Amino acid sequence: MAEERLWIKDLRPGTEVEEAFAVRSSDLRQRRNGGPYLALTLADRTGQVAALVWEDAKRVAKLCEPGRVVRVRGQVQRYNQRLQIVVRDAMVVDQEEVDESVYVRASVVDPELLWRGLLDLIEGVRDERLRQLLFRIFSDPEIVEPFKRAAAARTMHHAFRSGLLEHTLSMTRVGKTLAQHYRLDEDMVVAGALLHDLGKVWELELGATIEYTDDGRLLGHLPMEVLYVDRRISELEGFSAETRRQLLHILLSHHGEYEYGSPRRPKTPEALLVHMVDNLDSKVSGMLQIIAEGGETEDAWTPYSPILQRFVYRRRPPSSEQPDSNDS
Repeated sequence: MAEERLWIKDLRPGTEVEEAFAVRSSDLRQRRNGGPYLALTLADRTGQVAALVWEDAKRVAKLCEPGRVVRVRGQVQRYNQRLQIVVRDAMVVDQEEVDESVYVRASVVDPELLWRGLLDLIEGVRDERLRQLLFRIFSDPEIVEPFKRAAAARTMHHAFRSGLLEHTLSMTRVGKTLAQHYRLDEDMVVAGALLHDLGKVWELELGATIEYTDDGRLLGHLPMEVLYVDRRISELEGFSAETRRQLLHILLSHHGEYEYGSPRRPKTPEALLVHMVDNLDSKVSGMLQIIAEGGETEDAWTPYSPILQRFVYRRRPPSSEQPDSNDS
């Protein structure tokens, strides 16, 4: 019988640790009084935890490269309301012994079920040329399997296997509903939402951690998806120049603001809606993930989230299914 693993979600102050974790970040720093120390972020599929190496930091830093899996020995401490592991020693785990599913979680929904939902949305597109474009893209072998397994981000939201598919389906469904509410071009919103993060299949790669590819670092997912989609549009006869212009604008503007890496800000109602729904789905999903990850169950508040730039209140509203206390 396999030895039971110590998961990050189960760490408590005072726990002695001897376990393998994936290295998400590694930063060799200088102490105020001189001498180096190593700050790490270690992870498994249940969450992540900060770790510090005070002794022999330079040697350990060479072992703890991001993307590697290392077995660490140390102790869990609480500092500033956050758990951290003080690492006494570390060793690299042989890649052949690494089960990637231990370190990067997967969507709780069957990706084939998610994929069926995506195809159903394409079938509902009334514009013949847009529907044809979407079917061509989402039947391309270069796209299908990578899209089914890709993560939507490294850390912020849907940072797990099939996260891109889950996020895309969720925001497209919400976008479709809101397009109907605001009487916008529903087909354009659906197409833009389905394609808005297509370039993530080339930007990110899955292993024991989620890392950027060389193309991801040099080009980014927005330019890569725009180039790809524009090439597929050029293969279709009779595709409207106006439809092309507005669809590519959605892809180029879906980050919303220049400071968030958006080459253009949304300048059509459909582009604005896709941006807002993308932001909504990523932020709400990210907050729910922070609530679910780590921490002690009795804590009312999560640790401070650098990504959301706030603490998050864990306690959920009383269920509407519970009887009112005033009922007889």
